[in-house]
Amino acid sequence: MPETTHRVTFEPDGRTVVVPAGRTLLQAAQAGGIPLEAPCGGKGTCGGCRLEIPDAPPEPSEAGRAILSAEELGRNLRLACQVQVERDMRVVIPDAARHRDQQILTESAAADVPLIPNVHKRAVHVPEPSVTDQRADADRLLDALADAGLDGLTVPAAVLREVPAKLRRLDFHPAAVVLGDEVVDLDRPATADACYGLAIDVGTTTLVGYLVNLVTGEVAAVASRANPQAAYGDDVIARIEFAGRERGGARTLQALVVDALNEILAEACRKAHIKPTVVYEATAVGNTTMNHLLLRLPVDAIARAPFVAASASAHAVGARSVGLKIHKRGRLYTAPLIAGFVGADTVGVILATGMHAGDRLRLAIDIGTNGEMVLGTGQRLLACSTAAGPALEGARIRYGMRAAAGAIDRVDIDDGRLVLRTIGEAPPTGLCGTGLIDAVAALVAAGVIQETGRMRLAEDFDGPPAIARRLGRVDGEPAFRLAGAEEGAGHEVLLTQRDVREVQLAKGAIAAGIALLLDAYGAALEDVEEVYLAGAFGNYVRPARARAIGLLPEVPLEKVRSVGNAAGAGARMLLVNRNLRHVAADVARGVEHLELSCRAEFQTRFGDAMLFPEAPGGA
Repeated sequence: MPETTHRVTFEPDGRTVVVPAGRTLLQAAQAGGIPLEAPCGGKGTCGGCRLEIPDAPPEPSEAGRAILSAEELGRNLRLACQVQVERDMRVVIPDAARHRDQQILTESAAADVPLIPNVHKRAVHVPEPSVTDQRADADRLLDALADAGLDGLTVPAAVLREVPAKLRRLDFHPAAVVLGDEVVDLDRPATADACYGLAIDVGTTTLVGYLVNLVTGEVAAVASRANPQAAYGDDVIARIEFAGRERGGARTLQALVVDALNEILAEACRKAHIKPTVVYEATAVGNTTMNHLLLRLPVDAIARAPFVAASASAHAVGARSVGLKIHKRGRLYTAPLIAGFVGADTVGVILATGMHAGDRLRLAIDIGTNGEMVLGTGQRLLACSTAAGPALEGARIRYGMRAAAGAIDRVDIDDGRLVLRTIGEAPPTGLCGTGLIDAVAALVAAGVIQETGRMRLAEDFDGPPAIARRLGRVDGEPAFRLAGAEEGAGHEVLLTQRDVREVQLAKGAIAAGIALLLDAYGAALEDVEEVYLAGAFGNYVRPARARAIGLLPEVPLEKVRSVGNAAGAGARMLLVNRNLRHVAADVARGVEHLELSCRAEFQTRFGDAMLFPEAPGGA
């Protein structure tokens, strides 16, 4: 019997997708390549995939009733992940549900390192053969390269097949491309300066590529994308579950990220006015799950205790073998990992900040869906990760969104009145992670949010009237109106009691992790000489606000420094200096990993850290 299928038309795109009966609207959107926000990966817990079903909407699911307000249900909004397709349907995608372009951090300051690339492109003169010089073509090429200072090389069989014809076509004056200790191609001598590499930060949320001129060491162009895997969940656990649950799920996730990386490659090459064929090597850092999905390694064991990676080593593979469209014989180097939830991106942060050298005690914090933290000196480094959850990236917040146009990213209370700033100065449509921290910190300082996290109602708040008027309820829980018609918003943007609880969970996990790192190291907070904030959240958050709610430890603000995309900086360093790859391997092996899940004291610390400081500083 043929499979029953139905047509789903997504407006305002006007795109129709045919799917088997019983699939969800979210799955239909994914099948059609229609980007929807789905931070929880389709579990019905985040509310990101709201859709309007204008005609005969089905009864909302239990998950839908828990997340959607009465007003939203009245407008025929449903969760796409909860609606099964049992008939032809027309649905409307609200702007807030679209997985849209976001503000992506690309800037970072890499430590200065000598230019010792793994790729050289050297124009050489190769003596032509004669009856008195009957050396093989490959031998005379290698001898010429040795005279130019590149000795100990080999020529793979695949290249040997091309060498005789290319030498003669180039009049025995080629530009030889040397990758590692192998000659991988012969090009025109005029192209000797066209030698590039791509350094990649493969993040859970964003992808950034740095095109680097390997002759000068300079960054020629930068390009970035949102990680399209986010359509299957904002966190790595959701993606691991999808890879194990769906037939071909891991292949789907790998294809998505590689397609996006090829778009980044093409864009960066266009900006630099070069062809991808003169990009000979790529270096990549990412967390353990991103690393394994890129390399097509199994990921299922990462999500189960004892959280074991398939491989923690660095790998050098043919770039084309994973689908990366650099030179046909180009290679992809992936940096080594530390543990199941502390990956190569953390190794990149350590290299970029120089934490692996020197005697100063330093703390690095990279806050995302997972929070990775490193503490130590050049003699000893400790690292841990905590499941901070996606709230600090705007997910699982009622009106949360990514850092895109219209996101509230700054909240102040000035002279008793609320002052907002949005990205792009667009009308407010939601709240991104930094705006969320700002809002909570401002409301804690104003007394709207108590030490326990409880949000006051208007009747028990004796602060400024302009603030009191914004207090109310939504679906029975306290809420604070951040934006409405008076701020130009198309709909009210609220901060709810549940949102505050999500912030408490996230900041409690980070703070508890830092406290346990200090305990394990045998150090006090005042011993820490510098605190690095890595990643987009660390770059854009106001440190005083993060400290005011207890997300950052109570250190003097002059000790806190944002280091930008330090993971990407580490990837660039590994590209321009191949000797650092040995350093990276030593760092990854030498870092002591602190597994928090098996420590009874973590729960105690976590519970204490969920409280807000009574007298917040710097709000």
